[in-house]
This record gives sequence, C-alpha cells and structure tokens, in this order.
Amino acid sequence: MKLNCRSTEFIQWIQPKKVLGSYTLPIDFVSIDTRNLIGTEHGCFIALVGSFRSGLQFIEAAYQQNIRVFILTESPSIQHADAVYLIVDDPIKALQSIASVHRSRVDFPILAIAGKNGKTTVKEWLYELIKSSYHVVRSPKSYNSQIGVPLSLLELSSEANVGIFEVAFSSPQELETLFDLINPTHFLVTNFFHDEASDRALRELLQRVRHAFIGEPCASCAPEVVLLNEEFARPELDFFAFNDPVSIKAAAIAVGISKHLDVSSEHIREHVSTLQRLALRMESFNGKNNTLVLNDTYNLDIDAFKYSLAYWATLDRGRPHGIYVGLDADSLDKKGQLETLIEPYHPDFLAIGDPSELPSTIPENSVILLKGTRKANMEKFAALLREKQHQTTLEINLSALRNNVVTFKKLLHPKVKLLAMVKAQSYGSGLEKLAEFLEAQGIDYLGVAYTSEGVALRKHGIKAPILVLNPDPHSYSDCIAYALEPTIFTFHQADLFIRTLIEQDTRQYPIHIEVDTGMRRLGFEPSEIKALLELCQAQPEIYIKGVFSHFVESDQREKRDYSLSQISRFKEVIAEVKQQVTHELLCHLANSEGIVNYPEAHFNMVRLGLGMFGLTNSRIKNQLQPVLAWKSVVSQIKRVNKGESVSYSRSFIAVQDMKIAIIPLGYGDGYSRTLSNGIGELRIHGIWCPIVGLVCMDMIMVDVSAISDLKEGDEIVVFDDIESLEALAHQMNTIPYEVMTGISERVHRVYFTE
Repeated sequence: MKLNCRSTEFIQWIQPKKVLGSYTLPIDFVSIDTRNLIGTEHGCFIALVGSFRSGLQFIEAAYQQNIRVFILTESPSIQHADAVYLIVDDPIKALQSIASVHRSRVDFPILAIAGKNGKTTVKEWLYELIKSSYHVVRSPKSYNSQIGVPLSLLELSSEANVGIFEVAFSSPQELETLFDLINPTHFLVTNFFHDEASDRALRELLQRVRHAFIGEPCASCAPEVVLLNEEFARPELDFFAFNDPVSIKAAAIAVGISKHLDVSSEHIREHVSTLQRLALRMESFNGKNNTLVLNDTYNLDIDAFKYSLAYWATLDRGRPHGIYVGLDADSLDKKGQLETLIEPYHPDFLAIGDPSELPSTIPENSVILLKGTRKANMEKFAALLREKQHQTTLEINLSALRNNVVTFKKLLHPKVKLLAMVKAQSYGSGLEKLAEFLEAQGIDYLGVAYTSEGVALRKHGIKAPILVLNPDPHSYSDCIAYALEPTIFTFHQADLFIRTLIEQDTRQYPIHIEVDTGMRRLGFEPSEIKALLELCQAQPEIYIKGVFSHFVESDQREKRDYSLSQISRFKEVIAEVKQQVTHELLCHLANSEGIVNYPEAHFNMVRLGLGMFGLTNSRIKNQLQPVLAWKSVVSQIKRVNKGESVSYSRSFIAVQDMKIAIIPLGYGDGYSRTLSNGIGELRIHGIWCPIVGLVCMDMIMVDVSAISDLKEGDEIVVFDDIESLEALAHQMNTIPYEVMTGISERVHRVYFTE
C-alpha cells in the first residue's frame, strides 16, 4: 500500500484521546505485525490488543524497525522524541477509520461477497475470469474479518479499477460494520444462512446497493436483485470443466459477475475452461497400512461437506475409497442426511457414528475422508490413523505451492520449459510427494542433486524427465537403468560415463553439460567447449541434450553488470554448441530470482527452486504465498520460581517467578541449539515467546508468563509464513535453505490444500 498521508491526517480521522509528540510525519503504510517491518520506513504501527496478540509488547521493536507513528491504547513505557503516539480506546476501530477514509478516495467498482460458504471459490474464480480486463485488488486468504477487511482495503491503489472483498461475520452488527467499511458498489450473497436475523440483514443490505446479486433464489428479495444461476451464466458456463453441483454454482456466479462487468463472452469461455478446483482447508497425511488420509474434521457443515466430497472423489480412483464420519450425541440424527449426501459417490466403505464405534483399522492402500462434528473430537480419531505420532509437524500447503509455480510460469513464454528442483528432499518438504504433485501440475523437468534421489523418484512412479546435477560416477549404471539424465562437467566424467555406456551397449544417451560462466564452482570452462564437442562427435554413445550454467547474483536488480556478462558468455557457448548439433538443445541459466529479474536469460528452460516456496526478494513477492509451516504443541506447563534454573548446565537462572511451557521440539528435529537462551522464540496464542535454557535434543522450554489461558495441547508455531521463516534463519545466522533442509525426517509432514 502507498497511503501518502501524514500523522496530522490520521489524528483528524481517528480522533485519539491523547497525542504524545508533535511531529508531522509521513505515513505510507499501516502494519499490525512487526515481522513485516524489516527495512521499511514511513509506517504506522497499530498495537492491537486481543486474546491472541498484544501489540503493546512490540512497540519498541517497531521503533527499532524505523516506525515513528504508533496507535495504541496506553502511553508507551519508552517515549522517543522523534515519534508520535496516538492513544485510543479501540485500535481496531482506529484501523477501520483509516481504511474507511482510504476507501472513500477510490472511485471504481467494489464488490463485497457474503454468504454461508463458497465465498473464496467465487472470489478466486471471478478474479481469474476478469484479471486480464481489470486491475483487481482482492482480499487475500481469510482476510474477511473486522481486522482482515480493513487491511485488505488499505491495499487499494490508484492503479486498480476493481476491488473484491470477502465478508465474514458472526452477528448482523458485524456484518453491517464491514458493509459500511467496504461501502460496496456491488454486493453478492452466495447463499443464505437460514438464520432469520442474518438473512434479514443480508436482504436489507442488498437493497442498499445499486448492483445486487444472489447465488440462490430468494422469494423475499427485491425484484432488482439479480439471480446468478446456471441459466444466467450460459452459454459461457458450458465450457466449465467440472460437473459437481457445488462447483457449477460457484462458476455460474463468477461468470455472471464477469458478464455484468462487460468481460467479453469469448474471453470468459476461454478462461472458464481453465479454472481449477479449490479444495477446502483439508490436510492429507500418510496413514497406517499405506493409506492416504484426508483429515477434514474441523466441522460438519453440510454445505461444506459437499466441497470435501467433491475433492475426495477426484483422487486416484484406482485405490479403494472410504469415508468415516464422527457424530456426537446431539448430531446422530444427521446420519440419514449424510448417507443420502454420500450415496451418489459410491464409497467402497462407509462408517458414520460415534467415534468410539468407528473401526480403527482401515483397508490397506485406501484413500480415506474423515469428517466430524467438533464435539465428536474426530481429531483424536485421526491421530490413531497416522503413520507417525510425533507431535511436531511440518505443514505443506499444496495450494500455495501451485499458486507460486503458476505465478512463475506466467512470466515465461509458453514455449519455455520449467524445471522444478526437488533436491534435498524437496528442500525438506518430501521428495516423492512434492515431485508427484509437481508432475501432476505439468512440470516439464525435475532436478535432483544425486542419482539416488532420481532412483527414489522412479521407484515411486515418477515419469517426468529428471536431470541429475551432481551424479557420482559410481552411480552411472543406475542413471542408465532408471532413465536419468546426468550432468557432465569434466572430461574425466565424460570418459567414465562413455565407458559405462559401452559396457551396456547403449548409444545416443542424453547428457547435460554444465558450463562455468562465473560461479567458479563446477563446470567446463567456455574455452573447453570446442574439445568437448569434438569428443561427443566421436562417441555415438552420447549426445548433448542440454547446456546450463548458474547465476552468481541473480537477485541483484541494480548491480546487473556481472549477471549480464554471464548471460553474454553463456550465449557464446550456446552458439558454439548449436553449430555442431541439429536437434533442439535445452539451454538454462535462470534460477527463481533470475526468472523474474533477467527475462533475457530464460532461453528455452528455467530452473525453479526456492521461489516455489514463496521465498523471493523480487517484484512478484506479493503474488507468492508461504508454503511451509513448522508447528508443535505444548506438552507440559510448569511454574519456575525466582532463582531456579531451566535445562542443562543451568545456563538460565530465573530472575523472577515465571511460567514455562515444554515443547516436543529440539535439535534432533532441526531446531538449532544456537537458539538457546532467548535467541530463538516461538509463537503461542499470537505472542512470540523466548526460549529459556539450552535447546535439548527432543524438547525446548519457552517463557509463557505473558499467556494467561495456556493449556497442554495448545498449538505453537516455529514459523508459518515467509517473514517468520526468514526471521528464524536470521536468528540461526543462516539462510532459509538451511532451515528448510535441516528439518529432521522424524518431523511429521502434513500436506493440505485449501
């Protein structure tokens, strides 16, 4: 966001009860999280106070990050002379007031989307249909609350010409507050709640906008309200790929809004066919008996269950499919309704009832969908099915991974191939699972460091071409046996590989040549290419399928001279090789940062690595989503008296009475011992809590004195977004690569889509 405001304007808008300081300071953005403030200036930090976060604890940290304007509920313990402190009763209302003024400064269509479910799918599909015609600002993820909506509104800019914002509410009053805040020109209700108060509030708001839409019939709505049904969306809807009712309804709404916004029918038909299904927040994990378990036990909303079923049904139909639904005593009467809903999907086995009566052993090699009411505690049942029981997990958001891959892909010419690096267990995320997912997305090539990684992928059933960057000469036979494509970077290697091919009576085997254009690491010198070509021409056992090199500093957007010189040297090598070959030659130099910063270096293939996980400093940073989240739970809570020590060596002595939590996480999981004694911190209930004492192999202790309602089993977060991952790397004096690849295999990997 770029607000271009001054602190005097904020004072006018929010009417603080006290102002400390008298500076007229510039404000370009608003933040509620100090982790987003690295290297930023001209910001305002709003210290929100709630059950999950106390921003007052981070005032000084925000000041150290160059923030000079603060909105808070009480005077700070340290008042800096060059800062302004605006004291208010309610920081959330202050945030909303600022967002409201910012919203009033734009004059283009603003769509608010409310309804019981389907809001995110409609929003994202609508965005896909209109993004080529409009510059769209839309609320990210679940930014649909009293805090999320104003933060989303603050992203509105003069460059945009359409805004799309989700609205979630727990009462009609909250709904009206958000509606007034957004002040939409267009209002959509995807479906009603069948709750009198909520539905009445929605109908009243539909009358307050000029352009009102509904996704289901409403006899009591005004005649001016437009029903966006399948009939309204045809003929464009005929090109939609999915045939389940839930997806069709969401697509019909998205198509209807697109038509209202005068997007051409031809454009809609072209893009509606490419829409991809958005599954709900559903985790998958490897279960016992070689099973795949889809854990969607967060609620048993009937309409939401339809989305879960639709997603579950798309998975490998070659495996047995089953459904387990846990009901509490108050929900047993839903059994018949659920059976009717499930029946068209024809599961191979089905069990609905009290969780204690559900079978704890599931058929081998099956795909299981778990659902249940919150009261039924189906998460405990899910835990019984896990292959591993370690409470520390690494969550991998496959939806975010897909988004990031697509974002990079859009920067490429359609004919440029994309190679995804999955070395080092896909940067700690799981070699086979990530490769399988990427192959399903249409990745052209996979890249691994060693032959053993490629062999594991082939044994898992991966069919995509696999480039091995650093094959051990002793593994050349495996390269051939498993159709892996080795990198050759010395004449000695070339000789050994040719000898292996001769022994196996194999000809015309593809190799890739690595060239050193400036990294001064592996690779042939450009001056050696002529001799290499002569060798290859004399040996029918091999042919050069690809030539590649490595950027040294592709993340540099201003100091470009060295990278441009590398590009020039690489082009010279390519030209020399192409004089001697007649087939298509794969040429790749650009890594993730190079894809964005050096489009002239795309050639006909690029290599995507860390960027898949949302890590980049490039201009597309805001388009990427975090993929990884490292989490654990509280095992025990203890009181520590003043003077008592914590952990080995008594390196920490309590200077006052305190409360600590013990977490089943240690250096055996990859949480470095260097994070001991306050260097590292974990987020619990929204508050970052410091490590006390030495990190042990299997556990750590955390100061949780600031959290009053903590209990055993509560979730803790090591990192769950790019900022917290980078912060952890900084605390460890390393880079995110090392953090990710250092997470132990005993940490349970959980894959999910949303």
